[in-house]
Amino acid sequence: MSEEPEERELDPEAHRCENYIGSLARLRGLRLAAGLTLKQVEIKSRGTWKAVVVGSYERGNRHLSLLKAVELCEFYGADISALGQLTKGDEPDRLILDLHQLQKMRDLPDEVTLQTQRLATRIIAKRADRNGSVLSLRGSDLETLEIGLGRNQREVIDLLKRRGLLLRARDSI
Repeated sequence: MSEEPEERELDPEAHRCENYIGSLARLRGLRLAAGLTLKQVEIKSRGTWKAVVVGSYERGNRHLSLLKAVELCEFYGADISALGQLTKGDEPDRLILDLHQLQKMRDLPDEVTLQTQRLATRIIAKRADRNGSVLSLRGSDLETLEIGLGRNQREVIDLLKRRGLLLRARDSI
């Protein structure tokens, strides 16, 4: 009586765990926050980072070593800590972005406003959201701003509040 061979995932500790997958998503967020496509990464790095390789890292199809992660983060102008995991207790309840206020700030853009405008434009297009006055920011949206600005969650929320870009956020943050 022969037994069927047991199916096993390839290296489930590294490649399939939530933290690793989350870090890969944040790696992609770093690239997007820098406003780069995969092809632009290859061009800007003068071939050091091949588009197909970076894409494979982001999808989890290719193992990303710590050294490569550090180097790629440095290329994006971010610290390796940007790939770290948020804890559930760190996430805000709900953030509402005031698109009218964001539009008013177009004439005097700073880095925070530029990153927020870029992100809002992408979100609106992706979600096909045509409301036009407000935009709900999800945890991953806030994470993208954190990575793009090189700030932690509290700092990003404070920066948005000071510019009058948030209509509502949990005050205890």
